[in-house]
Amino acid sequence: MAQDLGLLARASLAAAIAGCFMTPALATPEKAASYYEDALRRFEKDDMPAAVIQLKNAIQQDQKMLAAHLLLGKALLKDGDLKGAEAAFEEALKQGVNRGEVAIPLGQVFMALGRPDAVIDRIQPSGLSPALQVDILTLRGNAYLESGKNSLATQNFDQARSIDPRSATPLIAEVSMLLGMGRIDQAREKANRAVELAPNNAFAWNAKASVLHASLDAAGAMAAYDKALALTPKHVDARIARAALLIDLKREAEARKDLDYLLEQAPDEPRAAYLRAVLAGQKGDTVAVNDALKEVTRTIDAVPPAWLARREQLLMAGALAHYGLANHQKAREYLDAVIARNPGNNGAKKLLASIYVDAKDYARAQTLLESLQRALPDDPQVMYLLGSVNLAQRRYSQASELLEKAAARTGSPEINRSLGFSQLSMGKAEQGQASLERAFAANPADAQAGMALATLYIRLGKPDKALKTAEGMVKRDPANLTALNFLGALKGASGDKNGARAVYGEVLAKDPDFTPSVLNLARLDMADKRFDEARRRLDAVLRKRSDDAQVLFEYGQLEQRAGRPEEAIRYLAKAGNVQRTDPAPSLALIDLHLNLRQSDQALAVAKQLSGKFPTSLPAQLALARSFLASGDAINARSTLGGATRLAEFDAKAQAAIARLQLAANNPDGASYSVYKALQGNPEDVSALALAVQVEARRGDAAKADAALKTLLAKHPNALETLRVTADLAMSRGQYAAAIAGYRKLLSREENTGNALALVQAHIAAGEAAKATSVLEGWVKGHPKDKLASKALAEAQFRAGQLAAARQTYQSVVKESPDDALALNNYANLLQQMNDPAAQEMAERAVKLSPNSAIYADTLGWILVGKGQIEPGLRYLREARLRSPESAEIRFHLAYALSKVGRKEEAKEELSAALRDSGRLANNVPLAQLRKELGL
Repeated sequence: MAQDLGLLARASLAAAIAGCFMTPALATPEKAASYYEDALRRFEKDDMPAAVIQLKNAIQQDQKMLAAHLLLGKALLKDGDLKGAEAAFEEALKQGVNRGEVAIPLGQVFMALGRPDAVIDRIQPSGLSPALQVDILTLRGNAYLESGKNSLATQNFDQARSIDPRSATPLIAEVSMLLGMGRIDQAREKANRAVELAPNNAFAWNAKASVLHASLDAAGAMAAYDKALALTPKHVDARIARAALLIDLKREAEARKDLDYLLEQAPDEPRAAYLRAVLAGQKGDTVAVNDALKEVTRTIDAVPPAWLARREQLLMAGALAHYGLANHQKAREYLDAVIARNPGNNGAKKLLASIYVDAKDYARAQTLLESLQRALPDDPQVMYLLGSVNLAQRRYSQASELLEKAAARTGSPEINRSLGFSQLSMGKAEQGQASLERAFAANPADAQAGMALATLYIRLGKPDKALKTAEGMVKRDPANLTALNFLGALKGASGDKNGARAVYGEVLAKDPDFTPSVLNLARLDMADKRFDEARRRLDAVLRKRSDDAQVLFEYGQLEQRAGRPEEAIRYLAKAGNVQRTDPAPSLALIDLHLNLRQSDQALAVAKQLSGKFPTSLPAQLALARSFLASGDAINARSTLGGATRLAEFDAKAQAAIARLQLAANNPDGASYSVYKALQGNPEDVSALALAVQVEARRGDAAKADAALKTLLAKHPNALETLRVTADLAMSRGQYAAAIAGYRKLLSREENTGNALALVQAHIAAGEAAKATSVLEGWVKGHPKDKLASKALAEAQFRAGQLAAARQTYQSVVKESPDDALALNNYANLLQQMNDPAAQEMAERAVKLSPNSAIYADTLGWILVGKGQIEPGLRYLREARLRSPESAEIRFHLAYALSKVGRKEEAKEELSAALRDSGRLANNVPLAQLRKELGL
């Protein structure tokens, strides 16, 4: 209690001290910068408490100061406040600090908090520098070790060593793994190599000490532990191990010194508490032993009643009862227990398979049903269920075969209906129509078959037959509001909006709460842009059922169409939370976040959705797109590999996956998807065109030419053929052919994309004037094409036509005053022309997009160029933290730091910039700075 009061007093004192600096009414970026620089000096002197206070003061002055958020996390981590550090790092990421700056310290926090899964899930190496990738792969390897996944740990360590064979970091981590596996000789080899590579690394010496300790070389181990602690006195692992060794050697007084040190430096360390218990036990102090062990132990006992597991009949009865009540999760628990007790209970297996199918858990359903098929080869229910699984997974040929056999044995209308769906999916419209007609004729009350049949008639251009089918369903069962609502939908689909409204009105006259008709009327309102009327309809439903997922989903779509994205996000998020069977609301939410360039939010939703719907192809594709938007190509590729298996031979789906694989820089994965698409449909023009693109990306010219030859033979005049032919010429530097191809494509299909492709070909051919001419002609004919106007301004800028570019940018900015990119580029042009208005344009860009590193760099550099070093430094620090891979930004920051006398920091930044000198223009200021800093 006394200790708690002491902590409370210190916390109150810290709050009081921090409060002394709180002047929110007078908060300024200049004060924030002053606090930050003072905190940085204190951090460098290892005065973490004072650094934390000053950093909090800096953040209070400027909530958006990225450097302060990042340094606060590091200071809190060094001070042992793990939760505080995590919060600070998360806020740094939220504010826009590049993930490469946060990855290692945040990963260290996760590991210290015992959350290796968070490291595996969130700390990714893709897109980062080689040195950082080595550290992250090693960290991930350690996380896999803690999760008991040694093979994955080894893969990460191997990958880290392949990137930098001279790094000791992965070797040190491997020592721990090898010792755990009892492979001491290999561990010794790794430890010795680590010490050789990094003789002043305490972790390397601790690894060597651990090997010697395990080899029973007490003297050698003690010497190595001493060396590690001499290098890093706060090395907790080494000190604990040395204390344990001292206890084994009966040197209790020395061990107690180490444990007392740990009690002060790491009071919550459970291993130290255990060793204190050992020492107390040696003294016979049972009270102290118990107190120490209570610090270590945490126990939970949650074992199900053993007697129920031995009563199969009761378990089966419980499963059937819960299944009947639609409590499928509890039914599954009982069925699992039944099958565990009696693997031969086929009834339990079929019921469990049905539950898996209902839950769309097709992987488990298929495994179980295939085992049932071997045991019961002629069981029509098993055939039907297995056929349904194949149908859901787009394996239409296998589905049809199974469903045909099941239908032949039972003639079930339900099976014929599923057979019809399978045949339609294979493109066999006549057979599918015949199966659905048989199903509907055998059971005219089967609304699902009737609706499917009517929908098919619409697709086949037979609206009269569709309406007749629907009208027959309504006449047969006038009380069936679902059928009546479907009739309204058919009228709407055929263009009869007034007829559709009349039918929906008839439905609601019978049942004012019939939601599908309310939604259909709201959709008609939306189509007519009568948004307020649509809101009134949906509000009326939500007043009665606030958690109706479908209504919330429609509301989200309504607000999106009405141009209110924040409201759309709110409704779609709520719809996704309450929806248990359909991923559509969350898919729409992911798309909206991506459209708004909110990649982190999109990824968070996509991960949750993927876990919720692991066998949903749209969910997996949404996850892959979100990974790509977040710059995580590695996880995107992995996700797409799983999606390829789900898509099977669906040509359109595989083509979509192939495009995403190309975006993830995985042409081999794209190739696999393309050829699966062509197995499903050898004539698919999109897949054939993609085959050309994929082989070109793989660098196989012969295969690309062969694929193009096939495409030309099958679809010589298709737009896809023209486009991919020009793209291939462009990729090979055959600019004349590319220009001719894009020009022909533009004559066939006039759009901005094709015009810009032609422009890029001219630019690549060194024909800047022709590129500008094309754009001028296009803009003249399409004066409202903002994208083309911006491209024209940029082309004029590149061609040195500064006055013309200025005039074009003026028009662009006047037409689109909120276009941050145009404002930023205009600012760059004005800076080159020494126009003082450059600062105003850059400030407007930053205000519109405060999280952009490029815009912050432009403004910071303009300010530095005007002699306003301190204000400019603030923006340049922010830009560098958002985009540390940019050599130009780091040069700009180094230049500003040098101007304020922070030579060592400037040297560090310029060294990093020069490592990527290929992207850094060698100009006079750069040369002068290199000379000044001695680089």
